[in-house]
Amino acid sequence: MAETKEVSKKQQDEILLKFGETGSLEEIKEQRISLHLARGRVYDILSNAFSYPWNRKFFRPKSLLEPLDVLLLNEEDWGTAKEAVNRFGKYLPRMALKQVQQEYVRVFGHAVSQECPPYEMQYGTEGGIQSQTDVLIQLGGFYETFGFEFPKSRGKERVDHIAVELAFMGYLCFREAYGITNDHDEKKIAIVRQSVKKFLRNHLGRWTPLFSIFTARKAERGLYKDLVDVLSLFIHNECVLLDVKPIKVEEPEYRSLSYSMENDLIANAPAECEPVK
Repeated sequence: MAETKEVSKKQQDEILLKFGETGSLEEIKEQRISLHLARGRVYDILSNAFSYPWNRKFFRPKSLLEPLDVLLLNEEDWGTAKEAVNRFGKYLPRMALKQVQQEYVRVFGHAVSQECPPYEMQYGTEGGIQSQTDVLIQLGGFYETFGFEFPKSRGKERVDHIAVELAFMGYLCFREAYGITNDHDEKKIAIVRQSVKKFLRNHLGRWTPLFSIFTARKAERGLYKDLVDVLSLFIHNECVLLDVKPIKVEEPEYRSLSYSMENDLIANAPAECEPVK
């Protein structure tokens, strides 16, 4: 009897259990697919939103509502997300593309600054990594292992840019959904899931909370303030769903970091991104 219960437990999806879905993996196959497609969609939308806004299609706020409705465990987070989307709808349509680009540069700058850097390497190292450069090496290893390439349509960014890391997480979510759809071996699907957890714990979930604080502080209000509010609640929700507890970078720790390489860390912004004088 105990063995039967153990088998049943293994056949359940640990994420969907948090939503009260207790059926076997086969019984909840469609729900599993929908869940990971929704997660991937949010990551992809946010990746696009934090990329340099080359055109008006960089962000479609209303596209967040449906996937977040599927994902968010906390009703208050859902309310916060809806309020942010409503605010986007009020001011974003009135902003010319040039205004959006100027706001991006105002908040994040051209070169890497200490004020609000969208690059993980600026936030120090996590356990097991000896130097800031090793952060780039480890990220490159993740991307190469899974054959991930940042979409060229979103520009050229360093591997530790927030947009690239979000895009990679979306890619892994889509890979998991694909594996479930095509009845891949659960052990292979589990490898993708474990990589998602590791990336969230050691990378995105570690530095994004402080990045969100800095961005909100610099932006004060408007597009990027609302975006990091949504990003922050989504990443927190992901950590809860996946039972991941990152060792977050705190502001005093960040302020004590050495910026000896700062002059070498240029954000690859093209000439067209120069601010209007």
